[in-house]
Amino acid sequence: MLNQEMLEELSRIQQSYDSSLSRIMEKAGVGEEAMTTFSGLSIKPLYTPLDVIDSGYLEDVGFPGQYPYTRGTFAGGYLGRGLHIRQVTGLGTAVETNQRWKFLIARGADALSVVPDDGSGHRADSDDDRVRGLVGNCGVALDTVDDFRTLFDGIDIRKYTVHLITSNAYALACYLVIAGEKGIDFLDLRGSMSNFIRPEIESLDIAEFCARNVPLFNHGYLDMRNVREGGCTAVQEIAFGVALAMAGAEELIKRGLHIDDFLHRVTWFVNAGPEFFEEVAKFRAMRRVWSRVFYERYGARKPGSLQCRMHCQTYAPTATKAQPFNNLIRSALHALSAVLGGVQSLHVNSFDEALAIPTEFSAALSVRTQQIIGLESGVTKVIDPMGGSYYVESLTNTLEKDALALIDKIQDLGGAFKAWDWMCQEIRTAAIKNQQEFDSGKRPLVGVNTLVEEDDIQLKAFRILNEHADFSTLSEYSPEYAEKQNQRLRRFREERDPDRLAEKRAVLIQAMQAGENMIPSLMEAVKAGLTRGEFARIKGEVFNMPAGGPYECSPPMVLA
Repeated sequence: MLNQEMLEELSRIQQSYDSSLSRIMEKAGVGEEAMTTFSGLSIKPLYTPLDVIDSGYLEDVGFPGQYPYTRGTFAGGYLGRGLHIRQVTGLGTAVETNQRWKFLIARGADALSVVPDDGSGHRADSDDDRVRGLVGNCGVALDTVDDFRTLFDGIDIRKYTVHLITSNAYALACYLVIAGEKGIDFLDLRGSMSNFIRPEIESLDIAEFCARNVPLFNHGYLDMRNVREGGCTAVQEIAFGVALAMAGAEELIKRGLHIDDFLHRVTWFVNAGPEFFEEVAKFRAMRRVWSRVFYERYGARKPGSLQCRMHCQTYAPTATKAQPFNNLIRSALHALSAVLGGVQSLHVNSFDEALAIPTEFSAALSVRTQQIIGLESGVTKVIDPMGGSYYVESLTNTLEKDALALIDKIQDLGGAFKAWDWMCQEIRTAAIKNQQEFDSGKRPLVGVNTLVEEDDIQLKAFRILNEHADFSTLSEYSPEYAEKQNQRLRRFREERDPDRLAEKRAVLIQAMQAGENMIPSLMEAVKAGLTRGEFARIKGEVFNMPAGGPYECSPPMVLA
Protein backbone atom coordinates (compact mmCIF):
# COMPACT_ATOMS: atom_id res chain seq x y z
CA MET A 1 0.00 0.00 0.00
CA LEU A 2 1.17 3.53 -0.74
CA ASN A 3 1.31 5.96 2.16
CA GLN A 4 -0.44 9.32 2.03
CA GLU A 5 2.72 11.23 1.16
CA MET A 6 3.44 8.97 -1.81
CA LEU A 7 -0.15 9.20 -3.02
CA GLU A 8 -0.02 13.00 -2.94
CA GLU A 9 3.27 12.94 -4.88
CA LEU A 10 1.78 10.51 -7.39
CA SER A 11 -1.26 12.74 -7.82
CA ARG A 12 0.94 15.77 -8.46
CA ILE A 13 3.03 13.96 -11.06
CA GLN A 14 -0.06 12.54 -12.76
CA GLN A 15 -1.63 15.98 -13.12
CA SER A 16 1.47 17.15 -14.97
CA TYR A 17 1.50 13.98 -17.10
CA ASP A 18 -2.22 14.26 -17.92
CA SER A 19 -1.67 17.79 -19.19
CA SER A 20 1.02 16.58 -21.58
CA LEU A 21 -1.03 13.58 -22.64
CA SER A 22 -4.05 15.76 -23.35
CA ARG A 23 -2.03 17.83 -25.81
CA ILE A 24 -0.75 14.68 -27.53
CA MET A 25 -4.25 13.24 -27.90
CA GLU A 26 -5.62 16.53 -29.19
CA LYS A 27 -2.87 16.73 -31.79
CA ALA A 28 -3.50 13.10 -32.80
CA GLY A 29 -7.24 13.73 -33.09
CA VAL A 30 -8.19 11.21 -30.42
CA GLY A 31 -11.50 12.34 -28.95
CA GLU A 32 -13.59 11.12 -26.05
CA GLU A 33 -15.66 8.88 -28.33
CA ALA A 34 -12.56 6.80 -29.08
CA MET A 35 -11.99 6.20 -25.37
CA THR A 36 -14.85 3.81 -24.75
CA THR A 37 -14.99 0.02 -24.58
CA PHE A 38 -17.02 -2.22 -26.86
CA SER A 39 -19.82 -2.01 -24.27
CA GLY A 40 -19.63 1.78 -24.07
CA LEU A 41 -17.77 2.14 -20.78
CA SER A 42 -15.58 5.23 -20.56
CA ILE A 43 -11.89 4.47 -20.16
CA LYS A 44 -8.69 6.49 -19.78
CA PRO A 45 -5.42 6.24 -21.68
CA LEU A 46 -3.48 5.47 -18.50
CA TYR A 47 -4.23 3.87 -15.13
CA THR A 48 -2.25 4.23 -11.91
CA PRO A 49 -2.61 3.17 -8.25
CA LEU A 50 -4.91 6.18 -7.81
CA ASP A 51 -7.57 4.35 -9.85
CA VAL A 52 -7.76 1.44 -7.42
CA ILE A 53 -7.11 3.32 -4.19
CA ASP A 54 -10.55 2.45 -2.79
CA SER A 55 -10.12 -1.29 -3.37
CA GLY A 56 -9.10 -3.55 -0.55
CA TYR A 57 -7.02 -6.50 -1.63
CA LEU A 58 -8.46 -9.13 0.68
CA GLU A 59 -12.10 -8.05 0.46
CA ASP A 60 -12.21 -7.23 -3.28
CA VAL A 61 -9.45 -9.23 -4.96
CA GLY A 62 -8.32 -11.97 -2.62
CA PHE A 63 -6.94 -15.34 -3.70
CA PRO A 64 -8.08 -17.85 -6.32
CA GLY A 65 -10.61 -20.32 -4.99
CA GLN A 66 -11.50 -18.05 -2.07
CA TYR A 67 -14.34 -15.57 -1.54
CA PRO A 68 -15.10 -13.35 -3.45
CA TYR A 69 -13.48 -15.50 -6.19
CA THR A 70 -12.35 -12.51 -8.25
CA ARG A 71 -9.08 -14.21 -9.13
CA GLY A 72 -10.56 -17.56 -10.06
CA THR A 73 -13.10 -20.22 -9.25
CA PHE A 74 -10.55 -22.79 -8.12
CA ALA A 75 -7.37 -22.38 -6.08
CA GLY A 76 -5.12 -24.03 -8.66
CA GLY A 77 -6.54 -22.38 -11.76
CA TYR A 78 -5.60 -24.35 -14.87
CA LEU A 79 -2.76 -26.00 -12.94
CA GLY A 80 -5.27 -28.09 -11.02
CA ARG A 81 -8.08 -28.27 -13.57
CA GLY A 82 -7.24 -28.07 -17.25
CA LEU A 83 -9.37 -26.03 -19.61
CA HIS A 84 -12.09 -28.19 -21.14
CA ILE A 85 -11.97 -28.17 -24.95
CA ARG A 86 -15.65 -28.42 -25.81
CA GLN A 87 -16.59 -27.70 -29.44
CA VAL A 88 -20.30 -27.39 -30.27
CA THR A 89 -21.38 -30.24 -32.53
CA GLY A 90 -24.63 -31.00 -34.31
CA LEU A 91 -25.19 -31.97 -37.92
CA GLY A 92 -27.31 -34.38 -39.91
CA THR A 93 -28.57 -37.40 -38.04
CA ALA A 94 -27.22 -38.93 -34.86
CA VAL A 95 -24.88 -41.03 -37.01
CA GLU A 96 -23.03 -38.00 -38.45
CA THR A 97 -22.80 -36.20 -35.11
CA ASN A 98 -21.50 -39.33 -33.38
CA GLN A 99 -18.79 -39.53 -36.04
CA ARG A 100 -17.86 -35.86 -35.55
CA TRP A 101 -17.62 -36.41 -31.79
CA LYS A 102 -15.19 -39.27 -32.29
CA PHE A 103 -13.17 -37.12 -34.72
CA LEU A 104 -12.87 -34.31 -32.16
CA ILE A 105 -11.97 -36.70 -29.33
CA ALA A 106 -9.20 -38.15 -31.50
CA ARG A 107 -7.77 -34.65 -31.87
CA GLY A 108 -7.80 -33.75 -28.21
CA ALA A 109 -11.30 -32.60 -27.29
CA ASP A 110 -11.97 -33.69 -23.70
CA ALA A 111 -15.64 -32.71 -23.33
CA LEU A 112 -18.62 -32.87 -25.68
CA SER A 113 -21.53 -30.65 -26.66
CA VAL A 114 -24.48 -31.40 -28.90
CA VAL A 115 -26.98 -28.98 -30.41
CA PRO A 116 -30.28 -30.40 -31.71
CA ASP A 117 -31.90 -28.99 -34.85
CA ASP A 118 -35.03 -27.89 -33.02
CA GLY A 119 -33.96 -24.49 -31.76
CA SER A 120 -36.44 -23.78 -28.99
CA GLY A 121 -36.96 -27.42 -28.04
CA HIS A 122 -40.65 -27.28 -28.98
CA ARG A 123 -40.54 -28.55 -32.55
CA ALA A 124 -42.59 -31.12 -34.42
CA ASP A 125 -41.05 -34.44 -35.46
CA SER A 126 -38.81 -34.55 -38.50
CA ASP A 127 -41.41 -36.07 -40.83
CA ASP A 128 -43.82 -33.15 -40.31
CA ASP A 129 -44.14 -31.04 -43.47
CA ARG A 130 -43.82 -27.88 -41.38
CA VAL A 131 -40.16 -28.61 -40.61
CA ARG A 132 -39.10 -29.45 -44.14
CA GLY A 133 -35.62 -28.05 -44.72
CA LEU A 134 -34.83 -27.82 -41.00
CA VAL A 135 -34.08 -31.49 -40.35
CA GLY A 136 -30.43 -31.96 -39.44
CA ASN A 137 -29.74 -28.38 -40.49
CA CYS A 138 -27.73 -26.27 -37.99
CA GLY A 139 -28.08 -29.10 -35.50
CA VAL A 140 -28.64 -32.83 -35.23
CA ALA A 141 -32.05 -34.45 -35.65
CA LEU A 142 -32.97 -36.14 -32.36
CA ASP A 143 -36.61 -37.27 -32.48
CA THR A 144 -36.49 -40.42 -30.36
CA VAL A 145 -34.66 -42.16 -27.57
CA ASP A 146 -33.22 -44.45 -30.26
CA ASP A 147 -31.55 -41.39 -31.84
CA PHE A 148 -29.92 -40.72 -28.47
CA ARG A 149 -28.70 -44.34 -28.34
CA THR A 150 -27.02 -43.84 -31.71
CA LEU A 151 -25.62 -40.46 -30.66
CA PHE A 152 -23.91 -41.95 -27.59
CA ASP A 153 -22.78 -45.17 -29.27
CA GLY A 154 -19.17 -45.80 -28.28
CA ILE A 155 -19.03 -42.61 -26.17
CA ASP A 156 -17.92 -43.03 -22.55
CA ILE A 157 -20.07 -40.46 -20.75
CA ARG A 158 -18.23 -41.24 -17.52
CA LYS A 159 -15.02 -39.94 -19.11
CA TYR A 160 -16.35 -37.22 -21.42
CA THR A 161 -18.85 -34.87 -19.83
CA VAL A 162 -21.65 -34.05 -22.23
CA HIS A 163 -23.53 -30.79 -22.55
CA LEU A 164 -27.01 -30.90 -24.11
CA ILE A 165 -27.61 -27.57 -25.85
CA THR A 166 -31.34 -27.50 -25.31
CA SER A 167 -33.81 -26.43 -22.66
CA ASN A 168 -36.14 -29.30 -23.54
CA ALA A 169 -37.01 -31.77 -20.78
CA TYR A 170 -37.36 -34.43 -23.48
CA ALA A 171 -33.61 -34.37 -24.13
CA LEU A 172 -32.87 -34.68 -20.42
CA ALA A 173 -35.25 -37.63 -20.10
CA CYS A 174 -33.54 -39.40 -23.01
CA TYR A 175 -30.09 -38.71 -21.50
CA LEU A 176 -31.18 -40.16 -18.17
CA VAL A 177 -32.67 -43.23 -19.86
CA ILE A 178 -29.43 -43.80 -21.82
CA ALA A 179 -27.36 -43.41 -18.64
CA GLY A 180 -29.53 -46.02 -16.96
CA GLU A 181 -29.03 -48.39 -19.88
CA LYS A 182 -25.26 -47.89 -19.55
CA GLY A 183 -25.48 -48.84 -15.87
CA ILE A 184 -24.69 -45.37 -14.50
CA ASP A 185 -26.38 -44.50 -11.23
CA PHE A 186 -28.05 -41.08 -11.23
CA LEU A 187 -26.03 -40.20 -8.12
CA ASP A 188 -22.84 -40.58 -10.20
CA LEU A 189 -24.05 -39.11 -13.49
CA ARG A 190 -22.31 -35.97 -14.69
CA GLY A 191 -23.13 -33.64 -17.53
CA SER A 192 -25.07 -30.47 -18.14
CA MET A 193 -27.75 -28.90 -20.30
CA SER A 194 -28.79 -25.48 -21.53
CA ASN A 195 -31.76 -25.28 -19.19
CA PHE A 196 -31.93 -21.50 -19.45
CA ILE A 197 -33.38 -20.26 -16.16
CA ARG A 198 -36.65 -18.65 -17.19
CA PRO A 199 -40.26 -18.26 -16.00
CA GLU A 200 -41.40 -21.67 -17.26
CA ILE A 201 -42.56 -24.74 -15.38
CA GLU A 202 -40.43 -27.00 -17.57
CA SER A 203 -37.23 -25.15 -16.60
CA LEU A 204 -38.02 -25.34 -12.88
CA ASP A 205 -39.06 -29.00 -13.04
CA ILE A 206 -35.70 -29.87 -14.63
CA ALA A 207 -33.77 -28.00 -11.94
CA GLU A 208 -35.79 -29.43 -9.05
CA PHE A 209 -35.62 -33.03 -10.28
CA CYS A 210 -31.87 -32.93 -10.83
CA ALA A 211 -31.20 -31.17 -7.52
CA ARG A 212 -33.03 -33.98 -5.74
CA ASN A 213 -31.99 -36.98 -7.86
CA VAL A 214 -28.99 -36.21 -10.12
CA PRO A 215 -26.77 -34.14 -7.81
CA LEU A 216 -23.68 -34.01 -10.07
CA PHE A 217 -25.58 -32.83 -13.15
CA ASN A 218 -25.47 -29.12 -13.96
CA HIS A 219 -29.17 -28.47 -14.36
CA GLY A 220 -29.42 -24.67 -14.46
CA TYR A 221 -28.00 -22.51 -17.21
CA LEU A 222 -27.52 -18.81 -17.62
CA ASP A 223 -27.29 -18.51 -21.39
CA MET A 224 -25.86 -15.02 -21.57
CA ARG A 225 -23.64 -15.79 -24.56
CA ASN A 226 -26.55 -15.67 -26.97
CA VAL A 227 -27.96 -12.64 -25.16
CA ARG A 228 -24.59 -10.89 -25.53
CA GLU A 229 -24.48 -11.72 -29.21
CA GLY A 230 -28.02 -10.43 -29.43
CA GLY A 231 -26.61 -7.01 -28.57
CA CYS A 232 -26.37 -6.56 -24.80
CA THR A 233 -23.41 -4.96 -23.05
CA ALA A 234 -20.91 -6.58 -20.68
CA VAL A 235 -22.71 -5.01 -17.71
CA GLN A 236 -26.05 -6.40 -18.89
CA GLU A 237 -24.48 -9.82 -19.47
CA ILE A 238 -23.48 -9.96 -15.81
CA ALA A 239 -26.57 -8.32 -14.32
CA PHE A 240 -29.24 -10.08 -16.37
CA GLY A 241 -27.62 -13.46 -15.70
CA VAL A 242 -27.37 -12.96 -11.95
CA ALA A 243 -30.90 -11.52 -11.79
CA LEU A 244 -32.32 -14.56 -13.61
CA ALA A 245 -30.47 -16.86 -11.23
CA MET A 246 -31.98 -14.93 -8.31
CA ALA A 247 -35.49 -15.30 -9.72
CA GLY A 248 -35.01 -19.00 -10.38
CA ALA A 249 -33.56 -19.51 -6.91
CA GLU A 250 -36.59 -17.90 -5.30
CA GLU A 251 -38.93 -20.25 -7.19
CA LEU A 252 -36.93 -23.34 -6.22
CA ILE A 253 -36.86 -22.21 -2.60
CA LYS A 254 -40.67 -22.08 -2.78
CA ARG A 255 -40.52 -25.75 -3.83
CA GLY A 256 -38.80 -26.63 -0.57
CA LEU A 257 -35.15 -26.56 -1.61
CA HIS A 258 -32.39 -24.67 0.22
CA ILE A 259 -30.13 -22.37 -1.77
CA ASP A 260 -27.16 -24.70 -1.20
CA ASP A 261 -29.16 -27.66 -2.53
CA PHE A 262 -29.08 -26.42 -6.11
CA LEU A 263 -27.03 -23.27 -6.67
CA HIS A 264 -23.77 -25.20 -7.08
CA ARG A 265 -25.23 -26.82 -10.21
CA VAL A 266 -26.07 -23.58 -11.99
CA THR A 267 -23.51 -22.70 -14.65
CA TRP A 268 -22.98 -19.86 -17.09
CA PHE A 269 -22.72 -19.78 -20.87
CA VAL A 270 -20.71 -16.64 -21.51
CA ASN A 271 -19.19 -14.80 -24.43
CA ALA A 272 -15.63 -13.66 -25.10
CA GLY A 273 -15.93 -10.62 -27.30
CA PRO A 274 -13.75 -8.17 -29.19
CA GLU A 275 -12.73 -5.80 -26.37
CA PHE A 276 -9.85 -7.79 -24.91
CA PHE A 277 -9.35 -6.22 -21.47
CA GLU A 278 -13.06 -5.59 -20.94
CA GLU A 279 -13.68 -9.31 -21.40
CA VAL A 280 -10.93 -10.30 -18.95
CA ALA A 281 -12.36 -7.87 -16.39
CA LYS A 282 -15.91 -9.04 -17.10
CA PHE A 283 -15.18 -12.63 -16.10
CA ARG A 284 -13.47 -11.43 -12.91
CA ALA A 285 -16.37 -9.11 -12.05
CA MET A 286 -18.91 -11.83 -12.83
CA ARG A 287 -17.39 -14.14 -10.24
CA ARG A 288 -17.28 -11.38 -7.62
CA VAL A 289 -20.88 -10.25 -8.20
CA TRP A 290 -22.17 -13.84 -8.14
CA SER A 291 -20.50 -14.73 -4.86
CA ARG A 292 -21.44 -11.51 -3.11
CA VAL A 293 -25.08 -11.54 -4.17
CA PHE A 294 -25.72 -15.12 -3.13
CA TYR A 295 -23.67 -14.90 0.06
CA GLU A 296 -25.10 -11.61 1.30
CA ARG A 297 -28.70 -11.78 0.01
CA TYR A 298 -29.52 -15.51 -0.01
CA GLY A 299 -27.32 -16.99 2.69
CA ALA A 300 -25.43 -19.40 0.44
CA ARG A 301 -22.47 -20.79 2.33
CA LYS A 302 -21.13 -23.84 0.47
CA PRO A 303 -18.10 -22.95 -1.68
CA GLY A 304 -19.68 -24.65 -4.69
CA SER A 305 -22.68 -22.34 -4.46
CA LEU A 306 -20.46 -19.27 -4.47
CA GLN A 307 -18.22 -20.43 -7.30
CA CYS A 308 -19.33 -18.96 -10.61
CA ARG A 309 -18.49 -21.58 -13.25
CA MET A 310 -18.46 -20.70 -16.93
CA HIS A 311 -18.44 -22.28 -20.35
CA CYS A 312 -17.37 -19.70 -22.91
CA GLN A 313 -17.82 -19.35 -26.66
CA THR A 314 -15.99 -16.78 -28.72
CA TYR A 315 -17.89 -13.89 -30.28
CA ALA A 316 -19.66 -14.72 -33.56
CA PRO A 317 -21.16 -11.41 -34.82
CA THR A 318 -17.73 -10.14 -35.92
CA ALA A 319 -17.03 -13.31 -37.92
CA THR A 320 -17.02 -12.19 -41.56
CA LYS A 321 -17.57 -13.77 -44.95
CA ALA A 322 -15.12 -11.25 -46.37
CA GLN A 323 -11.48 -12.10 -45.67
CA PRO A 324 -12.58 -15.28 -43.85
CA PHE A 325 -9.13 -16.24 -42.54
CA ASN A 326 -9.16 -13.06 -40.44
CA ASN A 327 -11.65 -14.95 -38.27
CA LEU A 328 -8.83 -17.24 -37.12
CA ILE A 329 -7.10 -14.21 -35.61
CA ARG A 330 -10.30 -12.86 -34.08
CA SER A 331 -11.22 -16.14 -32.45
CA ALA A 332 -7.71 -16.66 -31.11
CA LEU A 333 -7.74 -13.24 -29.42
CA HIS A 334 -11.23 -13.79 -28.03
CA ALA A 335 -10.17 -17.21 -26.72
CA LEU A 336 -7.07 -15.74 -25.10
CA SER A 337 -9.17 -13.19 -23.20
CA ALA A 338 -11.38 -16.03 -21.94
CA VAL A 339 -8.39 -18.02 -20.71
CA LEU A 340 -6.85 -14.98 -19.01
CA GLY A 341 -10.25 -14.33 -17.46
CA GLY A 342 -10.34 -17.86 -16.02
CA VAL A 343 -13.29 -19.63 -17.70
CA GLN A 344 -13.64 -23.39 -17.12
CA SER A 345 -14.35 -24.61 -20.65
CA LEU A 346 -14.19 -23.08 -24.09
CA HIS A 347 -15.54 -23.31 -27.63
CA VAL A 348 -13.56 -21.43 -30.27
CA ASN A 349 -15.64 -20.40 -33.26
CA SER A 350 -14.36 -21.81 -36.52
CA PHE A 351 -13.23 -19.41 -39.21
CA ASP A 352 -15.91 -20.55 -41.67
CA GLU A 353 -18.95 -20.16 -39.40
CA ALA A 354 -20.06 -17.05 -41.30
CA LEU A 355 -20.28 -19.27 -44.37
CA ALA A 356 -21.54 -22.65 -43.17
CA ILE A 357 -21.50 -25.31 -40.45
CA PRO A 358 -17.84 -26.00 -39.56
CA THR A 359 -16.17 -28.88 -41.35
CA GLU A 360 -13.67 -31.30 -39.82
CA PHE A 361 -10.94 -29.07 -41.29
CA SER A 362 -12.08 -25.87 -39.59
CA ALA A 363 -13.24 -27.56 -36.37
CA ALA A 364 -9.80 -29.13 -35.96
CA LEU A 365 -8.21 -25.68 -36.30
CA SER A 366 -10.47 -24.45 -33.49
CA VAL A 367 -9.30 -27.27 -31.25
CA ARG A 368 -5.69 -26.51 -32.17
CA THR A 369 -6.22 -22.84 -31.26
CA GLN A 370 -7.06 -23.82 -27.69
CA GLN A 371 -4.21 -26.31 -27.54
CA ILE A 372 -1.67 -23.72 -28.72
CA ILE A 373 -2.89 -21.26 -26.09
CA GLY A 374 -2.67 -23.95 -23.42
CA LEU A 375 0.55 -25.68 -24.47
CA GLU A 376 2.68 -23.00 -26.11
CA SER A 377 1.77 -19.53 -24.82
CA GLY A 378 2.55 -20.08 -21.13
CA VAL A 379 -0.48 -18.06 -20.01
CA THR A 380 -1.95 -20.96 -18.03
CA LYS A 381 1.15 -21.34 -15.86
CA VAL A 382 0.17 -18.39 -13.67
CA ILE A 383 -3.24 -18.03 -12.03
CA ASP A 384 -5.02 -14.78 -12.90
CA PRO A 385 -1.99 -13.24 -14.59
CA MET A 386 -3.93 -10.03 -15.29
CA GLY A 387 -4.61 -9.49 -11.60
CA GLY A 388 -2.89 -6.38 -10.29
CA SER A 389 -3.11 -4.48 -13.54
CA TYR A 390 -4.38 -1.05 -12.58
CA TYR A 391 -6.53 -0.98 -15.71
CA VAL A 392 -8.00 -4.46 -15.28
CA GLU A 393 -8.66 -3.99 -11.57
CA SER A 394 -10.32 -0.61 -12.17
CA LEU A 395 -12.42 -2.02 -15.01
CA THR A 396 -13.40 -4.99 -12.83
CA ASN A 397 -14.60 -2.58 -10.14
CA THR A 398 -16.60 -0.52 -12.65
CA LEU A 399 -18.30 -3.59 -14.11
CA GLU A 400 -19.18 -4.84 -10.63
CA LYS A 401 -20.58 -1.49 -9.50
CA ASP A 402 -22.67 -0.99 -12.66
CA ALA A 403 -23.91 -4.58 -12.66
CA LEU A 404 -25.03 -4.40 -9.03
CA ALA A 405 -26.88 -1.15 -9.75
CA LEU A 406 -28.66 -2.80 -12.68
CA ILE A 407 -29.53 -5.86 -10.58
CA ASP A 408 -31.11 -3.58 -7.95
CA LYS A 409 -33.17 -1.90 -10.67
CA ILE A 410 -34.42 -5.30 -11.87
CA GLN A 411 -35.32 -6.22 -8.31
CA ASP A 412 -37.24 -2.97 -7.97
CA LEU A 413 -39.25 -4.06 -11.01
CA GLY A 414 -40.24 -7.26 -9.21
CA GLY A 415 -37.33 -9.50 -10.18
CA ALA A 416 -36.11 -10.87 -13.49
CA PHE A 417 -39.17 -12.97 -14.29
CA LYS A 418 -41.50 -9.99 -13.95
CA ALA A 419 -38.95 -7.71 -15.64
CA TRP A 420 -38.49 -10.15 -18.54
CA ASP A 421 -40.04 -7.90 -21.19
CA TRP A 422 -38.15 -4.86 -19.89
CA MET A 423 -34.84 -6.73 -20.11
CA CYS A 424 -35.63 -7.85 -23.65
CA GLN A 425 -36.30 -4.25 -24.64
CA GLU A 426 -33.03 -3.13 -23.06
CA ILE A 427 -31.19 -5.73 -25.14
CA ARG A 428 -32.94 -4.57 -28.32
CA THR A 429 -31.95 -0.97 -27.59
CA ALA A 430 -28.31 -1.97 -27.06
CA ALA A 431 -28.38 -4.13 -30.21
CA ILE A 432 -29.65 -1.27 -32.38
CA LYS A 433 -26.94 1.03 -31.06
CA ASN A 434 -24.33 -1.65 -31.67
CA GLN A 435 -25.46 -2.21 -35.26
CA GLN A 436 -25.65 1.51 -36.00
CA GLU A 437 -22.03 1.88 -34.91
CA PHE A 438 -20.96 -0.88 -37.29
CA ASP A 439 -23.04 0.56 -40.13
CA SER A 440 -21.62 4.04 -39.64
CA GLY A 441 -18.05 2.82 -39.40
CA LYS A 442 -17.67 4.19 -35.88
CA ARG A 443 -17.00 0.63 -34.78
CA PRO A 444 -14.41 -0.81 -37.21
CA LEU A 445 -14.73 -4.31 -38.64
CA VAL A 446 -11.80 -5.22 -40.83
CA GLY A 447 -12.85 -6.34 -44.28
CA VAL A 448 -16.40 -5.01 -43.94
CA ASN A 449 -16.36 -1.30 -43.10
CA THR A 450 -12.61 -0.70 -43.10
CA LEU A 451 -9.64 -2.17 -44.98
CA VAL A 452 -12.05 -3.58 -47.55
CA GLU A 453 -10.54 -5.46 -50.50
CA GLU A 454 -12.56 -5.58 -53.70
CA ASP A 455 -10.41 -8.45 -54.91
CA ASP A 456 -10.61 -10.54 -51.73
CA ILE A 457 -7.54 -12.76 -51.96
CA GLN A 458 -8.53 -14.70 -48.82
CA LEU A 459 -11.95 -15.60 -50.16
CA LYS A 460 -10.37 -16.48 -53.51
CA ALA A 461 -7.86 -18.76 -51.76
CA PHE A 462 -10.65 -20.41 -49.75
CA ARG A 463 -12.66 -21.11 -52.92
CA ILE A 464 -9.64 -22.60 -54.65
CA LEU A 465 -8.98 -24.77 -51.59
CA ASN A 466 -12.61 -25.90 -51.63
CA GLU A 467 -12.37 -26.85 -55.30
CA HIS A 468 -9.12 -28.77 -55.18
CA ALA A 469 -8.70 -30.18 -51.67
CA ASP A 470 -9.23 -33.90 -51.18
CA PHE A 471 -11.19 -33.14 -47.99
CA SER A 472 -14.31 -31.09 -47.25
CA THR A 473 -13.55 -27.40 -46.65
CA LEU A 474 -17.10 -26.02 -46.92
CA SER A 475 -20.08 -27.77 -45.42
CA GLU A 476 -23.22 -28.04 -47.52
CA TYR A 477 -26.58 -29.17 -46.20
CA SER A 478 -27.74 -32.45 -47.70
CA PRO A 479 -31.49 -33.18 -48.11
CA GLU A 480 -30.53 -36.82 -47.63
CA TYR A 481 -30.32 -36.16 -43.89
CA ALA A 482 -34.08 -35.67 -43.74
CA GLU A 483 -34.82 -38.86 -45.63
CA LYS A 484 -32.42 -40.86 -43.45
CA GLN A 485 -34.00 -39.41 -40.32
CA ASN A 486 -37.53 -40.04 -41.50
CA GLN A 487 -36.68 -43.66 -42.23
CA ARG A 488 -35.34 -44.00 -38.70
CA LEU A 489 -38.47 -42.35 -37.32
CA ARG A 490 -40.86 -44.59 -39.29
CA ARG A 491 -39.03 -47.70 -38.12
CA PHE A 492 -39.10 -46.49 -34.51
CA ARG A 493 -42.85 -45.86 -34.61
CA GLU A 494 -43.53 -49.27 -36.14
CA GLU A 495 -41.59 -51.06 -33.40
CA ARG A 496 -43.07 -49.35 -30.34
CA ASP A 497 -46.07 -50.72 -28.43
CA PRO A 498 -48.99 -48.30 -28.99
CA ASP A 499 -50.93 -49.49 -25.94
CA ARG A 500 -47.97 -49.04 -23.61
CA LEU A 501 -47.26 -45.63 -25.12
CA ALA A 502 -50.88 -44.52 -24.66
CA GLU A 503 -50.76 -45.57 -21.01
CA LYS A 504 -47.52 -43.72 -20.26
CA ARG A 505 -48.63 -40.68 -22.26
CA ALA A 506 -51.81 -40.44 -20.16
CA VAL A 507 -49.80 -40.67 -16.92
CA LEU A 508 -47.52 -37.87 -18.13
CA ILE A 509 -50.42 -35.59 -19.02
CA GLN A 510 -52.08 -36.25 -15.68
CA ALA A 511 -48.88 -35.42 -13.79
CA MET A 512 -48.36 -32.18 -15.71
CA GLN A 513 -51.98 -31.11 -15.21
CA ALA A 514 -51.69 -31.85 -11.49
CA GLY A 515 -48.57 -29.67 -11.17
CA GLU A 516 -46.32 -32.62 -10.36
CA ASN A 517 -42.73 -32.66 -11.55
CA MET A 518 -42.89 -33.90 -15.15
CA ILE A 519 -39.48 -35.60 -15.37
CA PRO A 520 -40.24 -39.04 -13.80
CA SER A 521 -43.34 -39.66 -15.92
CA LEU A 522 -41.62 -38.22 -18.99
CA MET A 523 -38.80 -40.74 -18.62
CA GLU A 524 -41.32 -43.57 -18.56
CA ALA A 525 -43.06 -42.17 -21.63
CA VAL A 526 -39.70 -41.89 -23.42
CA LYS A 527 -39.00 -45.56 -22.66
CA ALA A 528 -42.41 -46.38 -24.15
CA GLY A 529 -41.54 -44.57 -27.38
CA LEU A 530 -42.77 -40.98 -26.98
CA THR A 531 -41.15 -38.71 -29.58
CA ARG A 532 -40.04 -35.11 -29.12
CA GLY A 533 -42.83 -33.84 -31.39
CA GLU A 534 -45.42 -35.73 -29.39
CA PHE A 535 -44.04 -34.22 -26.19
CA ALA A 536 -44.22 -30.77 -27.74
CA ARG A 537 -47.87 -31.40 -28.59
CA ILE A 538 -48.55 -32.45 -25.00
CA LYS A 539 -47.01 -29.23 -23.69
CA GLY A 540 -49.14 -27.28 -26.13
CA GLU A 541 -52.26 -28.96 -24.82
CA VAL A 542 -51.44 -28.83 -21.12
CA PHE A 543 -50.23 -25.23 -21.14
CA ASN A 544 -52.91 -24.07 -23.60
CA MET A 545 -50.39 -22.90 -26.17
CA PRO A 546 -51.38 -22.67 -29.84
CA ALA A 547 -49.80 -25.12 -32.27
CA GLY A 548 -48.56 -23.92 -35.62
CA GLY A 549 -45.57 -23.21 -37.79
CA PRO A 550 -42.56 -25.45 -37.40
CA TYR A 551 -43.07 -25.67 -33.65
CA GLU A 552 -45.83 -27.49 -31.82
CA CYS A 553 -46.00 -24.86 -29.14
CA SER A 554 -44.26 -21.82 -27.80
CA PRO A 555 -42.62 -21.87 -24.37
CA PRO A 556 -45.18 -21.52 -21.57
CA MET A 557 -44.17 -18.19 -20.04
CA VAL A 558 -46.52 -18.22 -17.08
CA LEU A 559 -45.85 -19.93 -13.78
CA ALA A 560 -48.73 -21.89 -12.33
